[in-house]
Amino acid sequence: MTRALTSPARGSRGPNFCALLITGAVFGYITINSDPVISGTESLDATAAIGPPQITLPPAPPLSLRNAEREGLIEQPAVEEATVNVAPATADPDVLTGRWAMLLSVTMLQRGCEKFQHVSDYTATMYKQERIGGELLDGSTMSMKLRHEPFSVYMKWLDGDKGRQLIYVDGQNDGNLLVQLGGVKGRLLGTLSIDPTGSQAMAESRYPITGAGLLRLAKKIVEYRQHDLERGTGVHCEMYDNQELNGRPCYMFVTTYDGPEYSETYRKAVCYIDKELSMPVCVRNYTWAVDADPATIDDQTLIEFYSYSDIKIEQSLVAEDFDRANASYRMRR
Repeated sequence: MTRALTSPARGSRGPNFCALLITGAVFGYITINSDPVISGTESLDATAAIGPPQITLPPAPPLSLRNAEREGLIEQPAVEEATVNVAPATADPDVLTGRWAMLLSVTMLQRGCEKFQHVSDYTATMYKQERIGGELLDGSTMSMKLRHEPFSVYMKWLDGDKGRQLIYVDGQNDGNLLVQLGGVKGRLLGTLSIDPTGSQAMAESRYPITGAGLLRLAKKIVEYRQHDLERGTGVHCEMYDNQELNGRPCYMFVTTYDGPEYSETYRKAVCYIDKELSMPVCVRNYTWAVDADPATIDDQTLIEFYSYSDIKIEQSLVAEDFDRANASYRMRR
């Protein structure tokens, strides 16, 4: 769907004008469809559910843009210093494809990061499922408190190892995680102090706790998409409007790669961006497989699944919310 173009030198100013129109339309679309300021918590009270959100991916367009170009069904316009894909006239008006879809995702997330870094704290329900050492682990649902300065995280498991608690505060507890397992093990072992990047902590997680939260997830996605834009080949992006997740309006972006030479880890990435927050509230990433059944390849290759719901910002969290001495946590020493 994406192909790098270098426009030939022309005396006409038409291509420049076309580029300006397209650029203006893209950023105008963002301005119209996202709030300039994060609103209060009263509009962020989506009901959280234990377990993953139910996601149904829309079908792929019947004819990819790349194949349509190859077969001569459409032509690419020459636009200076831009790589632009133009969808066929029969394309769904709620679907944007190609480089401009990817540019939209980057711009939305950058806009969200600019807003969200001024949010002092928030609470949420997080669902996480990851593939570790080739094995897809069971998903876990956790209630979470997060404070940006100093970076602080509290989590409590609502299923799986129900009752497990985790605390991390940047610069405290010798830089370690504080973990109390659920059930009898937690009562017997008490609170464990664990290196957040050590083998014990990473045995159940692809990333350390220092990368947790919406803001850091958004920044990581922006890094990947900017790299894709710089490379310009081997990657394709589609944006779907009028999507919904956990009762909240979202945009959905689907990014796919032509082969492992373009993305060693990821074959496909699905990202839901909340329209109000401009934050990635759900991410599903898929890896590569050999001789996988095309009908069930996504089920076979899921590598990362993260979802945030019931997000409530500016909850006036204090140091006690990230202290194992908090009486409500009942964490044993």
